[in-house]
Amino acid sequence: MRLQISKVLTLAFALVLVGACRKDKAPSDEEVQAKPFDVAAFKKKQAAFADSVLQTAPNAKKVAEKLGKKYEVGSVLLRDTVAFLARDPKRACFDKGKKLDPYLAGTVSFWVNMSVVGSDVIRVEESTWTSKAGELVDECLLESAKSWKFSPAFGAANAYIVQVQFR
Repeated sequence: MRLQISKVLTLAFALVLVGACRKDKAPSDEEVQAKPFDVAAFKKKQAAFADSVLQTAPNAKKVAEKLGKKYEVGSVLLRDTVAFLARDPKRACFDKGKKLDPYLAGTVSFWVNMSVVGSDVIRVEESTWTSKAGELVDECLLESAKSWKFSPAFGAANAYIVQVQFR
């Protein structure tokens, strides 16, 4: 028993000694404040990241192909109308995400199901965002889309994919 206590004390002493000798300690407050922060460089880096996310997001055609043969890319009129509604200032879905992440950007693919009498289901099918704040935007868009209705003039009975980019 004495031998085990002696080993434990020796190990504890060794750990304390190693901890005291470490050179990779966290920087002090003075060291952190002494480093200048380049706001312009940070904004440029964030803009480049947003561009890369927007450019690498799959386009509407690829999303439709991935979903299957029964999906098509929506018309320009349908896409522009969905984009207008998605940016509705009354709901301000994108602004809610921007409050959490001022550099938020992303691409949202909407599924619009058209029947012979017009749209019956509109929802976010998939999205690609620069941060988790985009999930808040998706939730808001899903809720908003429940009230959107389109006439058959926007497309024949079919399932359509339209994309909206947010920046």
